[in-house]
Amino acid sequence: MADQYLLGTIMASILMFFLLVGFWGCKRKAHLAPGNRSSCAIRAEKGGSGTDVIVVGAGVAGSALAYTLGKVRRAFASLFDFPEDGRRVHVIERDLSEPDRIVGELLQPGGYLKLLELGLEDCVGEIDAQRIVGYALFKDGKSTRLSYPLEKQHADVAGRSFHNGRFIQRMREKAASLANVQQEQGTVTSLIEKNGTVKGVVYKTKSGEECKAFAPLTIVCDGCFSNLRRRLCSPKVDVPSCFVGLVLENCLLPFPNHGHVILGDPSPILFYPISSTEVRCLVDIPGNKVPSVANGEMANYLKTVVAPQVPIELHAAFIEAIDKGNIRSMPNRSMPAAPHPTPGALLLGDAFNMRHPLTGGGMTVALSDIVVLRDLLRPLHDLHDASSLCKYLESFYTLRKPVASTINTLAGALYKVFSASPDRARIEMRQACFDYLSLGGIYSSGPIALLSGLNPRPMSLVAHFFAVAVYGVGRLLLPFPSLKGLWIGARLISSASGIIFPIIKAEGVRQMFFPATVPAYYRVPPPS
Repeated sequence: MADQYLLGTIMASILMFFLLVGFWGCKRKAHLAPGNRSSCAIRAEKGGSGTDVIVVGAGVAGSALAYTLGKVRRAFASLFDFPEDGRRVHVIERDLSEPDRIVGELLQPGGYLKLLELGLEDCVGEIDAQRIVGYALFKDGKSTRLSYPLEKQHADVAGRSFHNGRFIQRMREKAASLANVQQEQGTVTSLIEKNGTVKGVVYKTKSGEECKAFAPLTIVCDGCFSNLRRRLCSPKVDVPSCFVGLVLENCLLPFPNHGHVILGDPSPILFYPISSTEVRCLVDIPGNKVPSVANGEMANYLKTVVAPQVPIELHAAFIEAIDKGNIRSMPNRSMPAAPHPTPGALLLGDAFNMRHPLTGGGMTVALSDIVVLRDLLRPLHDLHDASSLCKYLESFYTLRKPVASTINTLAGALYKVFSASPDRARIEMRQACFDYLSLGGIYSSGPIALLSGLNPRPMSLVAHFFAVAVYGVGRLLLPFPSLKGLWIGARLISSASGIIFPIIKAEGVRQMFFPATVPAYYRVPPPS
């Protein structure tokens, strides 16, 4: 009888404990629910004590970061405020409606692997995303197929192409599903600083009310048009070209489930599926000005200059898309990462680092950066020591380099090689690149592994790039060397060096090739 009484008492105590815990958890989650949050004035009064991280921007980088930092992995972590994961994140985005962009529509396999690592792979589900398993390259009526080296990967691993807006909305929904992530529509106008340390942000809400939000760490992910980056980096934005975008409907690509790159004149033309019935076409136009759409110059340019270079299978759909008139353009920006380490703040995504979108590497770089940052922040229990945190996070800029610099350098170099030029050496380099990739085997799998983010090794990139140049010289000297061939070959090597070395210099030679020699590489977490 006594044993039964004791057992009943224990069971009742355990039940009471879980009821109290559940009640406390519900109260806490109700407090964090968007509909029950304090007004911005009260948040400012409290100094943002309930927020660990402010994320400015809810694009691919901002949404993925918010979910990653707000995610809870351990049982009851959200109830007991375990700091390893499950940080309280306040996301402020200028416009939470579905974006409509003509880029950010192709995720490389390396980026998909990062989605898996972050637990975001379901964001490419239910949006009619298309599997991409490689590229098809076209030049002067010839074509070659380049497959991603996916043999050692899980069957689900491949590239994905989709409507950018649908993907971003899925990412936002995923982040907002966490009780400790608050998404708010508002325009951040400035950073709040005190004695050189960023304490939070000033923003205007959807209704126009000016508010302040505070947190020990502010991460700026407000995209390529960032108005905050000047305080946190030295932006050297280059605009080498513009993309003109069209959507082709109900047509079949020559190579299904492949991205298509036409080495056109004056520069590349891209085709890839973005749904089961739509194909995105991006026409690259060098410079930062494009023909006018309003007066018909653009339609005439596309029909007379571009259309004759389009594969015959896509020609009719291309002309039809022009006639429909939904022609859009955007500048292609390139900007090396040149951060100013600032206590209390960090830059991420296109606000921090951009490369030519020819290779579709932007989202892969952003997601890779988030994985690096997540791992650096994981052991920290307290983010309030801004100076120590800033010094520790300097390692982020070195640890990200192998992936980011490989993709950045390849994007810049390929764009220059793939663009037409009157220079004979550049013409030979372009032809050599096409022929080199057409050889198959390691000559195609090596470069495509770099492009896809599956093998982000800077040394491998340089080796393949100069292998192309040497291959081009060899073609010039066969079957018998000539003075003219030697001269053009020397200029080809010089041209190749002039393409890749300035990009490598901008990325940082030491950080790119010898990151282990950078002192920041060995930074340890500050004591908590």
